[in-house]
Amino acid sequence: MHRIEVQAPPRRVELFEDRASVTRRVAIPAEAGRHHLVIPGLSPLVREAGLSFLGDENTIVEEARVVRTRRRPEDADPPEAAALREKLEALEDQVQRLEEAARRAWDHAERAEQFADAGRNWAPLALLGKHPASEWANALRALEQASSEASLESSEQKLVLQDLRAERDDLERRLARAREGRSQLMARLEIQVLAPAGGALEVQYTIPCALWRPVHRARLIGDRLSWQVAAMAWNATGEDWKGVELVCSTARPSGRANAPDLTDDVLYARKRHKEVVIEARDEVIEVAREGTKRSTDEVPGVDDGGEPRTYTAPAPVDLDSDGRPVYILLERWEANAQARWTAHPERSPHVVFQSVQVNAGTRPLLAGPVELYRESGAVGRGKVGLVPPGEPFPLGWGSHDEIRLARRLDHEVERSRITGRQTHKFTCTSRIVHLGREPLTVTIRERIPVSELKEVKVTKPKARPLLQEGPDRDGICTWELTLEPGAKQELDLSYSVEATSSVKLPW
Repeated sequence: MHRIEVQAPPRRVELFEDRASVTRRVAIPAEAGRHHLVIPGLSPLVREAGLSFLGDENTIVEEARVVRTRRRPEDADPPEAAALREKLEALEDQVQRLEEAARRAWDHAERAEQFADAGRNWAPLALLGKHPASEWANALRALEQASSEASLESSEQKLVLQDLRAERDDLERRLARAREGRSQLMARLEIQVLAPAGGALEVQYTIPCALWRPVHRARLIGDRLSWQVAAMAWNATGEDWKGVELVCSTARPSGRANAPDLTDDVLYARKRHKEVVIEARDEVIEVAREGTKRSTDEVPGVDDGGEPRTYTAPAPVDLDSDGRPVYILLERWEANAQARWTAHPERSPHVVFQSVQVNAGTRPLLAGPVELYRESGAVGRGKVGLVPPGEPFPLGWGSHDEIRLARRLDHEVERSRITGRQTHKFTCTSRIVHLGREPLTVTIRERIPVSELKEVKVTKPKARPLLQEGPDRDGICTWELTLEPGAKQELDLSYSVEATSSVKLPW
């Protein structure tokens, strides 16, 4: 039985939130029998306990072990780093040759300067008449010219050498960046197989240091929104995955399900208080009901019913082991969008350009960041929560710089001396100023409390000017304003909260 080295590149990679599952296909030799196969190029994080094999019923894996080895940094270089290394080596040779040439030029310049100094020392002899003054002047002129030329050549050599050294330093930095995340430890898998001729075997294992996160990209052009669902993937496993089928999954293979601890549930009675304590809370409205109806009563979770979500890349993917994020497009869709300027004075003093669109995809949108683009280019970055298919959701595209908005809330309390009934009167005043040069239509929304108890009553609000919509079941009141350039508008909304004397309100 001979050792046979076979190439089994990764063909399928499934990324999870903290690890990756890799599948390789091993070709069995043409001769039937027992074979000792060696599969190189595996991550040093592979463990024998995590290996699984899938083949036909006549293929038997008798033994499997992982052997780890250390390699030189040059052997671990990717093609990009190998090209940089070759260029750096050639540049090093050129720098060495130029350094030698620069030393010779400097020595030549030193000797030329010494000869020129010696020529200047002949001046007393020329004045005494021992040598003709014309011969001394010509010789001194020639020496000074040679010294100047030698000094100029030495300076030029230094400048060229300085440029080459700067280029060498830049190549060294680029090579160091290209080598980041490259593991010098590698592993090979040695398996002993009893198999028929020409069979095949799949090897699967799970390793850490690889993950993915959902990201989105939205582009709004007019009333049309194009949406891209993508994955940001990282690979620092030590393996380079070239042309693999990439699957991004929300499953958690590392998660463990433990039974809850059982404790005694003690029941006891207590005297009911005569006073009813009311707590006020702010609830986030999860559904953007912008002129549409919700398709489902409740928004599903990420793992709805325990079913994990998987996204498969539409084309083979290259994911090198350098630890750098890679943007991978998973799917895209388009939908109509209703865009308008909207303000929520209770939450923010800004008027925001907001679009509402429906998830036109076939699967829920996972929560994650959104890169926002318009006709003019990039706008910024937002975020989106979990959105089921067919559900509307909002996106903000920036605020209006020429709108000023201020809000004030007044509170008065009245109590009856006889019955003790309490009445809390609230008056909300918002002022908006348009400093732009073009008319603008703005939707302004205010929210009033909604009572869930019969002991507390919230009166119907009075608004000036009149409301276009509301209040709805969430207490949202809506104005639609058209502001001319330089216009100032004041909005008043008043309501009351009434309760008996046995109720303790939070105000």
